[in-house]
Amino acid sequence: MGALDTEGKVYLSNNRIFADAFNYLMYDGEEVIKAENLKELDTTQIAIPYGNNARVPVQKYRDLLKLWNAMTDDDMIYVILGGELQGNIHYGMPVKDGLYDMIGYSNQIEEARRSYRERKGKSDDGVNLSVEEGTIKIKLTSDEFLSGFHKGDKLIPIVTAVVYLGAKPWDGPTSLYDMMDIRDERIRRFVPNYWINLISPADMSDDEFDKFNTDFGFAMQVVKHQKEDADRIIGATNHRRIDRDTALFLNKAVNLGLEFDEKEDTIDMCESMEKRYKKEKITGAIEILKEDGKSDEDIITRIVQKYQVTRDYVISLLAPKTAV
Repeated sequence: MGALDTEGKVYLSNNRIFADAFNYLMYDGEEVIKAENLKELDTTQIAIPYGNNARVPVQKYRDLLKLWNAMTDDDMIYVILGGELQGNIHYGMPVKDGLYDMIGYSNQIEEARRSYRERKGKSDDGVNLSVEEGTIKIKLTSDEFLSGFHKGDKLIPIVTAVVYLGAKPWDGPTSLYDMMDIRDERIRRFVPNYWINLISPADMSDDEFDKFNTDFGFAMQVVKHQKEDADRIIGATNHRRIDRDTALFLNKAVNLGLEFDEKEDTIDMCESMEKRYKKEKITGAIEILKEDGKSDEDIITRIVQKYQVTRDYVISLLAPKTAV
């Protein structure tokens, strides 16, 4: 995983940001998914492929996985939300995501199978198997017991989002069909499709970023313009303060080089950009003075006087061997 993917994973692990991303994807920005209703899940997926007599496990690592406890029409439902971070275009993404989702469903069936086997019992006729589910006894047919799934059991739906953080538009496949060349429609209708749920800032209009309810939208806009005019986007905030996690993500993932105190809860990005400009000027001035043969002490004195900064700050910009 590259630096952009790694930083994106850390940033999206925040429930507020994660919920915002999925609200944009699934509800056009409406705040349906609440951060407090998300629970972290183990991202290590180990599954015995369904029907695999060899019992050879498959192990995959998801970037992010959370359980959403949702209330819909007065009914409590659960949805598993998975996030996959991509710093580069993945031309096999539909297969990669599809495998993750199928392993997730396979895990659910295996868990049901394990649960029934642990609580099994035989009926008097020796045909129906039964398990205790609270105070209710569930009768299992031999077929249900062998498959590990009761006819009335339901899987928890899995929704996987691909968050692409690259600067260029996504030109990879967005569905399994995109990866195939099926010209005969009679064949095509027997091949199930699978499509990815893509969040790609590079493919979004600037109006789209207003649908986000956290600073994630601002971060995605900067990601889109990272190679062109990220400074213009930052300047347009008019000294709006951004949460620290967003500032750290942008600084590390997009390499903005902004200067700010990482201990602060919110960051003025315009001020941070101005500090970067100042640092660049000072660094350039130091190099000129070095080329002129000035001593370290002379450089420190001149820079402190001209730019009204502290000695320690100038020393930190000099090579370690020159620290005074």
